[in-house]
Amino acid sequence: MFDFARVNDDQKKAVTATDGPVLIIAGPGTGKTFTLVKRIAYLVLEKHVAPGEIMAVTFTEKAARELLTRISDEFLASGAQININEMYIGTFHAVCLRLLKENSEYADNDRPLRMMDAFEQIYLVCRNIDLFNSLPDFSRLISGKSRWKQAQEICRYVNQIMEELADVDALLSDADRDMQFLGKITVRYRELLERNGVMDFSSIQTRTYDMLKDHPAVLEKVQQSIRYIMVDEYQDTNYIQEQLVFLLAGDRKNICVVGDDD
Repeated sequence: MFDFARVNDDQKKAVTATDGPVLIIAGPGTGKTFTLVKRIAYLVLEKHVAPGEIMAVTFTEKAARELLTRISDEFLASGAQININEMYIGTFHAVCLRLLKENSEYADNDRPLRMMDAFEQIYLVCRNIDLFNSLPDFSRLISGKSRWKQAQEICRYVNQIMEELADVDALLSDADRDMQFLGKITVRYRELLERNGVMDFSSIQTRTYDMLKDHPAVLEKVQQSIRYIMVDEYQDTNYIQEQLVFLLAGDRKNICVVGDDD
């Protein structure tokens, strides 16, 4: 029998509700991570789900490391020999990057792309600010006084456009000049990334989404592989992350999300 030691009645409901969509409302100090760890252990030890069929995403590297450590400790305590590296556990970006690597022949790029962090992204735009400040309406819509501040604004705009899956062609053809400007800086930004052979955090998610949408065989393969999805801090998800979860869950809809009601 599965060991429910230290699991209260509400947590037990969350642990054992394994099939179909599950929403868990939990504030700080209520044992969210503890419950997720127990739920993963329950799936593997009681429901005999293969580790590679489980995906659990968090929002920070620190939280992902803590989750991995606690899952590892849980299985060690149970005496089970489980390879947790087979599980898809990490930040959204880390899981997307793994999916891209596992299906690299479908990832819509003909050369390896180097990953940029947030600082490198701003630095790249700053060094190439002339590509953007030559656009009409730049001085009217970008308020930063220095090249660095201008680069920060541009990155903030393009990140949000990509993360919300905005239709760039629709922006370009919009009657509103401000919308047209957002479309133009996004196009130039994408060209800049392509020319330099780099990829930013937002691009990881959009490339993964495009790969799954454009290649049904890949989507079906991933859906058959990943059968149970858990998302911590669900209130912090953006549009593309939510759509990725829905895509990966498919018809099973085995999505368990934990969110703060504040």
